[in-house]
Amino acid sequence: MPASVLKILHIAPTPFFADRGCHIRIRNEIESLAERPVKVILCTYHLGKDVSGIDIRRIPRIPGYKKLDAGYSPFKFPADIFLFFLVLKTCLREQPDLLHGHLHEGALIGWAVKKILFWRSMPLIMDMQGSLSGELTSYGTVKSGGFVRRIVVRIEAMICKMVDFFFCSSVESQNTLVTRFRVSPEKTALLQDVVPDIFFLEQNKKGLRRKMGIPAGKKVVLYTGSLLPGKGVHFITRAMAGLLKVRDDLFFVLVGYPKDNVAAFIRKNGLEKYVLLPGQVAYGDLPRWLSIADIALEPKESDSGEASGKLLHYMAAGLPVVCFDTENNRKFLGEPGYYARERTPLAFARAILAAIEDRNGIGRGVRGRERMQEQYSMPALGKRLATAYEQMVRDGIVEI
Repeated sequence: MPASVLKILHIAPTPFFADRGCHIRIRNEIESLAERPVKVILCTYHLGKDVSGIDIRRIPRIPGYKKLDAGYSPFKFPADIFLFFLVLKTCLREQPDLLHGHLHEGALIGWAVKKILFWRSMPLIMDMQGSLSGELTSYGTVKSGGFVRRIVVRIEAMICKMVDFFFCSSVESQNTLVTRFRVSPEKTALLQDVVPDIFFLEQNKKGLRRKMGIPAGKKVVLYTGSLLPGKGVHFITRAMAGLLKVRDDLFFVLVGYPKDNVAAFIRKNGLEKYVLLPGQVAYGDLPRWLSIADIALEPKESDSGEASGKLLHYMAAGLPVVCFDTENNRKFLGEPGYYARERTPLAFARAILAAIEDRNGIGRGVRGRERMQEQYSMPALGKRLATAYEQMVRDGIVEI
């Protein structure tokens, strides 16, 4: 390998790859560097699918750990211990120039390895996708305002002091670092999600709808992502139940997993004829599902500080989007957005109706797609990442 090639070790404390938002961001970052003088190694859990072209190193198998979806698992603690030793071994063997930790656990593991191998002076970058305490609260793992949450906030603050530089996936996560955890703005940069070129391609909408068993003449309302309370799915199910009592021209497609709770809700309310639950869909197949929709939904609230990569994929497909009125949603969507101003199922249902009944909705979606093509490309992401890595290794600072 030429001396000018940087070697970067990514730390992903998650079962990569599992076709969900956090994993898609990691994958896109690594794949955007394919044409750059950067060699990437990814250390992650034993679970997940291998991705062609990515050098993935995995921890030993943990019996009983099978959870692929987001949220708390009692197996994460031993998995992170194994991941620490894997990262340490990989650093000794591969001698990377820089550590890129994803999520708070990834940053903590990176800091510990960096301290042990202090003579190597490896910079540590953290990929900040949201507040740890906010995320655990949104999943129901800890109670808002409770003792455990206060402990998590303290740990979160400690981790933020260990990192040399932060990539933030959203304006909200960047604001969380600066205002809540007193991180210097100069140590942060907004590194937004991007969309691969395949998502911009036109698809045969009518043919795909027939193939998927969607009745003709329906307005198709789509959601893609984890079907968990922390993602705001309860806003969709309750709004859906109310809308289908007064409209018979709607059909909902909720792509994601785990689907047991949503399926039970649909059966309880007799909505089987109006809702399709495909379950987990491979990332490469996602463009086909996006192409069948008339409008798309993003019900996540802003409390966790997470970005929403699905918004970019929705826009790439030319879809108008129904969501809550948050800073991040406004920044990404602009005109293609239909905003529920209150965080209630009723407000969300009204926003869905506004999108369905707007004759200019298609034009708004097309303009969103055009903006996406201009601003959120894989080559642009790769250039920013490679530049930041080079600056951090050479000067200890990033100016992008």
